[in-house]
Amino acid sequence: MFSMTSMQRVMATINLKEPDVVPVGPYMGNHGAKVAGTMISNYCTNGKTMAQAQLDAWEMYGQDILVAQSDNYYIAEGFGIKVDMHEDSTPTLREPIIHDLKDIYKLKVPDPYRDGRMPVYLEAVELIKKAVGDKAAVRGAGTGPLALASHLIGTERFLIQLAMADMELEGEDAKALRHLLELTTDALIAFAKAMLKAGADIVQAGDSLASIDVISPKMYKEWAFPYEKKFFDAMKKVDIDKEFGTILHICGNMTPVLSDMVDTGASILELDYKVDIAEAKKLIGDRVCLIGNLNPTEVLLRGTPEIVAEEAQKCINAAAKGGGYILGSGCELAYFTPQENVKAMIQTARKNHYPL
Repeated sequence: MFSMTSMQRVMATINLKEPDVVPVGPYMGNHGAKVAGTMISNYCTNGKTMAQAQLDAWEMYGQDILVAQSDNYYIAEGFGIKVDMHEDSTPTLREPIIHDLKDIYKLKVPDPYRDGRMPVYLEAVELIKKAVGDKAAVRGAGTGPLALASHLIGTERFLIQLAMADMELEGEDAKALRHLLELTTDALIAFAKAMLKAGADIVQAGDSLASIDVISPKMYKEWAFPYEKKFFDAMKKVDIDKEFGTILHICGNMTPVLSDMVDTGASILELDYKVDIAEAKKLIGDRVCLIGNLNPTEVLLRGTPEIVAEEAQKCINAAAKGGGYILGSGCELAYFTPQENVKAMIQTARKNHYPL
């Protein structure tokens, strides 16, 4: 097998082919700010700072996928929520925009080029892509429909409203929540399209609240699946002159709905450490590319380089044979993840040449 660029390696893997070596793409958001020595408060509000931090991290680590990512509220702010900014941490929700479900019908889909902090992320992606070109893949951010809806109401209240609506699926509350999820899906579609135009090679729906650790499989199929599928269906129709990938990222043990996640149409499923990666490979590995799933806390943050290398090799042994697998972190790298541990993860992937 000839030596590939990171971009070629990632795209071959997304297409379920065997690349030269196992690709590696830790979900590196605010850890990039730590590497670059910049404050998170500046990193998440300044596209140039975010881009440079991720480029600094790439220069240090040489991973195959760069990620423009920081916090959860960049799209939600476009709808009108208020957040508190902090000196050196990510923003936190101060006030939702929906205080009564009737408020949902007043909302409009925000403009990704103008509203909230979406322009910050778009600028970061554009600058990263200009710097790396076709050498590496650039992954954009994107809040999934259910998670985004919760940011507009407040997570606790949203889950209560969702549980009540699930008991009366034809009621007015259920209709209002479905309307909200249509809006949040449309907002994600608009943002993802803008991400692709800015240069992203991978766009995503990060729908962590759709976790089976939070809602039931039945509720996932009723309240999350249709809107995630709408997003990925829309991505398949994007008219852009380049190949790109799409990720569905959901935290927790999603094993009961893995087949449904594939049916959304995502080309990549990012699996949390709670999922048995060997079982996932067996169940759905012939249908979709998998990325994951080193434990970001117990292994990558608290482990040693030796432990990281051992656990990374276990993931590769379980899921990489035949292609269609990217070594990744189960969720976002912790800010203080030791650099030696990230290097051990990447070096382990580099040692695994195809055919395995």
